Amino acid sequence: MTSIAGPLFKPLIMAHDVGRSRDRSTAVVGGNCPYGPRLVGINEAEELPQNIFGTARASALAVVDRRYGCNALIIADLSNDATYAEVLLETFGSRVIGLQISRHGDGMNPERRPVKHGSMLVYTIGRTYLLELFHSELQADLVRFSDRPTMRRAFEQLANLEAEFRESGTVYTWSAGGKKKKKKKTR
Repeated sequence: MTSIAGPLFKPLIMAHDVGRSRDRSTAVVGGNCPYGPRLVGINEAEELPQNIFGTARASALAVVDRRYGCNALIIADLSNDATYAEVLLETFGSRVIGLQISRHGDGMNPERRPVKHGSMLVYTIGRTYLLELFHSELQADLVRFSDRPTMRRAFEQLANLEAEFRESGTVYTWSAGGKKKKKKKTR
């Protein structure tokens, strides 16, 4: 794990992984790292409180955004709740881009989705494609993490990503100490 110090990213990006009922939503802050071409830096990953939705979830995300001067491009996962786009647009304005994680897609062709008071660009990307792309960037040593306990745990989890190929799709398993902890099935 190669670490970085401080939020020196241009542009500053906050990825918002919106959790389901049992998972926490997470705000991941980083961007293009100033230490070299093609390097991505991740400064912070903060889990938001569980069981909050809509405006309350966007408000929790805004707390993280304020720590970075309300200057981040926000890329939010809209896979489980398309109506969240409206709340995000009202909270953050045109700084929001939607991401629809599905079985297929390479994230290259956005669609403009209408929402109350405007529209939002939404990119569709396959879960397997996304995980494999990120994992290959990790393997190529093109991702830098800040030296914080949460980021060390995140790196460990991602570095131990294992793929099992089945007829029904690829199953990703994160293991810690030889124990399989979490499975993420993709197709």
